[in-house]
Amino acid sequence: MVKVAENVYAVMGLFHPLGVNAGFIVTSDGVVVVDSGWTVDSALTILGYAKAASRGKSVKYLIWTEHHSDHIFGSCVFAREGARIIAHRNAVLFLKDIGGIKNYVEFMKEKMKNESKGFSVADVVFEGVEEVEPDIVVESERVLEVGNTEILLIPLPGHTPSNMVVYLPQHRVLFSGDAIYSKYPPNTRFSTRKLIEEWIKGLEKLLELKTDVIVPGHGPLCGKSEIERNLRYLKSLLSAK
Repeated sequence: MVKVAENVYAVMGLFHPLGVNAGFIVTSDGVVVVDSGWTVDSALTILGYAKAASRGKSVKYLIWTEHHSDHIFGSCVFAREGARIIAHRNAVLFLKDIGGIKNYVEFMKEKMKNESKGFSVADVVFEGVEEVEPDIVVESERVLEVGNTEILLIPLPGHTPSNMVVYLPQHRVLFSGDAIYSKYPPNTRFSTRKLIEEWIKGLEKLLELKTDVIVPGHGPLCGKSEIERNLRYLKSLLSAK
């Protein structure tokens, strides 16, 4: 756990092949968690840190920065705590298409089994993952006020259609999810040309925000220079096509 601003914490390098980041915000009215990690154990780690830092405050919300498994498979831990889940509409549509999180787990198990030539650690890794559904659906920019804290939810499709960033204007902190990769090339495996164009426009808007610390989806904490690096990379992809 890293304290990145007053009452704002990042939980870095949770279990995942490339290490996934999450975090939480302690407000006067409870805790807001950003992403749940890839496993139930990762989510329990985040929850433990949040309970310690907040002196036992309840978790009010869990925000998904996208629909990929490394950001949402631990969600049941927070749902059991009474947290309401906030997600982009495209994340909801993805889960509907795949048949819910339990089917998503089975899809990932098969995928990992195929990639490892018959053996999969996924049966152990995803043990305890339970079905959850988002409670609040976001399609456009939205302000979430929790106690004394203003949280800005900004859809930023690109890496996937469901990406969303979480900006804290009072703290000048941005939880970017996979909209920004720190030290890694942006992952465009799931993108189209149109999505990359939207991604670029979104990152250019993020440069206008007053931000001191960025918690990326993967990689170390960073600043706006990583937005610029990601932009250069994405623009180079478009110019090469």
